[in-house]
Amino acid sequence: PRWFSPTIAALLAATFALSLGAALADGFGALALVPDRVWRGEVWRLVTWVFAVPGPRALVATAVVLYWFGGELAARWREPSLRRFVAVIVGVAGAGTAALGAMVPMAHHLPYFSALALYDALVIAWALEFPDRRLRVYGVLSFGGPILAYGTAGLTALAAIYFGPVAVLPKLLAAITALAWMSA
Repeated sequence: PRWFSPTIAALLAATFALSLGAALADGFGALALVPDRVWRGEVWRLVTWVFAVPGPRALVATAVVLYWFGGELAARWREPSLRRFVAVIVGVAGAGTAALGAMVPMAHHLPYFSALALYDALVIAWALEFPDRRLRVYGVLSFGGPILAYGTAGLTALAAIYFGPVAVLPKLLAAITALAWMSA
């Protein structure tokens, strides 16, 4: 039987509650990380953005990643270390985006939301923590270890090239922070 982490349970509950609540109330804008709004005192946005998942497929994928990768990390690291990792990822990505967003005019009012930054960080950490384990895609492709970790970060960098770094700023910061955490 799989051990269920209280930290992962809390992350899942917050993600479902805030995402479904925002979908029902058309309130994703109130949860989004908007640098200009953070600097005006709406500091809750530094945390709520990561729990606002705007679509049903993304919500299910987020739940799977949190449960699978986060659960395995929780079993290996134990709860305090997992909570620290999540807090650092969310904190660095949120505060870093707010700080850099204040300096880049096109990012002042850009809303950031979605758990993809935490999602990527958990995949990176899992891949480096369990280098011998593999993800199988359609039963054909098999990825794991450093290839999966750096490939995940590389896809974020590729998105930054295509859409601009400002568009994926929290994901970039989360990926860099996860790689730094795992190499420390």
